[in-house]
Parts: sequence; C-alpha cells; structure tokens
Amino acid sequence: MVRNFEKFFPGARTMLLSAAIGLAAAMAEAAPPQLVVERAGDPQTVFAWNTMHCEQWDIPDAPARAWRDADGGVHLVASHYINREMAGPDLNHLRQDCRIVYQGGNDDLPQHYDDRSWIASTYSLDGKTVFALVHNEFHGHLRPALCPSREYIRCWENTLTMVTSRDGGATFTHEAPPWQYVAGLPYRYRGDIGHQIGYFNPSNIVQRGAFYYAFFWAEAEGAQQRGACLMRTDNLADRRAWRGWDGKDFTVVFEDPYVVTAMDPAKHTCAPVSPSGLPSIVTGVALHRPSGLYVAVMATRRPLLPGGAPVNGVYASTSPDLIHWSDPALIWSAPVLFNFACSDRDAIFYPALLDPSDTSRNFEDVGDHAFIYATDLHIKDCKLGSDRDLLRFPVTISLRK
Repeated sequence: MVRNFEKFFPGARTMLLSAAIGLAAAMAEAAPPQLVVERAGDPQTVFAWNTMHCEQWDIPDAPARAWRDADGGVHLVASHYINREMAGPDLNHLRQDCRIVYQGGNDDLPQHYDDRSWIASTYSLDGKTVFALVHNEFHGHLRPALCPSREYIRCWENTLTMVTSRDGGATFTHEAPPWQYVAGLPYRYRGDIGHQIGYFNPSNIVQRGAFYYAFFWAEAEGAQQRGACLMRTDNLADRRAWRGWDGKDFTVVFEDPYVVTAMDPAKHTCAPVSPSGLPSIVTGVALHRPSGLYVAVMATRRPLLPGGAPVNGVYASTSPDLIHWSDPALIWSAPVLFNFACSDRDAIFYPALLDPSDTSRNFEDVGDHAFIYATDLHIKDCKLGSDRDLLRFPVTISLRK
C-alpha cells in the first residue's frame, strides 16, 4: 500500500515532507529561549567557619540573601536559626557581624508558629524597612507529650512566617503569635505522624510587574501535592496578602487552621509549578537582564538524560514568566545534602545566584557574569557538624544557541 501511495496521490510525499519541515520549524520557533549557566572558575570563600564563627553553631544554614541599606551598605544573611548577618560596602567585601539580628521564640505551642526560625527571603523597598519570609520549624521531638517517639523527622512541621526590620536589617521582629503566620498546611499539628510536613525553604523574593513572587517547597500531606509552589503578593507589608498558585491563577488563600476551623483543605493548598523543570527546592531565582529570562538554581540529584544514572550537583532552569520552566541543566557536579557518601569530604547545598555588579536594591537581577553562593558542608566520620563554609563560584550566563 505504501508503494502505491504516490500513484494515487501524486506529489503527496513532497507535500507531506514540506508540511513536516514547516511544522518542525514552527515548533522550534515557538519553543521558549533557554539560558546556559556554566561554571567559570574555582570556588572562593565568603565565610570560613574555622576563623569567622561567633559561636559553634554560627553557620551558613540557609541560602544567601542580600540587600542594600539606605546608606548604600550591603547586608547578607545566610544563617542558622540564631540569625546573624554579614555586612560591608559591597558583595565582594563582607565581614561577619556577631550581633544576633533575629531568633525564634522556641515556643512549645505549634499554633504559635514561633519555634526555630531561619530568615530565608529578604526584600526592602527603601533600605530602611526590610521585610523577610521565615522558614519556621516546629520541633515536636523536643515536646514528648506531642511526639512520643522523640524522633526529629517524625514530628517536624514547617510553616512560613514574616518578620520585619525598621532599622535597615540590624534587628528583626514579628507580630505577636500567631499573627506572623504567612502560609502553611490547612491542618492542625498532629504530632508523631512519621515524616516531615509543611511548607519549607522560601526562595528569595523577586518583583515582576506589580507583584512580588517567592517559591517554596511543599511536602505531600492530605490535599497538598509535593513540589515547588509559587506565591505572590502586591503588598509586602501585609502577611495576609500572599496568594498561592492553584494551577491556573494565584487564588490560594493560606488560612491558619487554628483560626479558621471549617474549610475545604483542597482550596487552601498550592499546586506545584512545572514539576519537570523544578524537581527540587528552588533556593535562588534571578532575572537575567540581557535576555529577560529568569534563572532558578537547585542542589539536587537527577539523571542528565532520560533513563540515565542520577548525578548530584547544582542545576539551573530558565523561564520567561516564573510558571513555565525548562528542564534543569547541570552547572556543577558535586555531592549534595541528603545525597553524599561517607567517602566524600564535602557536600553542597543552598545555592543562590547573586551578581556583585547588580544595582538593584535586593540583588534580584544578574548579568552575563555572576556568582553562585552555596554552603559547603564538611563531612567527618560520615556526619555533618557545625564546620560549614559559605563559598561562591563564578558563572557565565548566555542564551542557548
């Protein structure tokens, strides 16, 4: 039948071939442009724990976030739950400040959302007032009445809260509990359920149009799907103004389950964004100024090709709109937190993309040359301790040809 096809339909093969070529060209033209992020040099040390720590657990335990104060000075936070900052005239000249800028209340009540707290996302409009999203962990294993097993991972619930600085970042405070609550699961704390639950590790905040956006990671529980969620607000000063992505629009209201008791949980959980493009925690996102595309960075483990062996390292995805993301591409192959061997000496986590030459107040843009800041966790006897450094390595960013 195939041999006689052109006998009955003269010129059909040529027409089909031309149509196929045209379709392929149209698809190629419609495909969004992508960025290539490549390592361009050796790591540089920003914070060396051995010589710069203020006390044993003064460690880089969150992604690096930076902003400029009203006088032009630069502040950088990449801290533990006893939050300190580095400061200096620019990103290339920072010194550790031993003053505590914020610490959670170690509150025993889960409904207060004020146990151990990491400043995770900072943003300032004027250099005086600094708003920040907080990664708040409730450690049920320290409260035996709530967690009979006393196992950290079995009783860990996470929420996102808000703190504010009125002095350029020297000190942060929050409203009386629970009025610092921003986002969490629509379920009350249930104690010893066997795995961590909640919303984790908000990315840095980036402005797009009239809104401010931040990613966070959701673990699967009840109506909540596992993946990278996105939320936005038009008012950074109002913790209740954040709305989550529902798969089509930003309609999700994050209700406090201790304040609103009668609700449909499915209406108050977020839909993960681009699971293939953002398969892990988005620890940094920036706008590439020359192309107008966004870059997200993650430390994860994934195959480089379908069906291939997974590779640990730092990966980057790109997007034109924060919703649609390219498949992640490897920037640097290295052991990562949660995926390292006892024979490894170091593991990398919490990558963030910062450009010292960026003139925006919150370092939310990058040019063709930037740095990925990341925590270097030193491994000893197959364990991780307080010996952790903050390093950075240069990268180049260009449009894929």
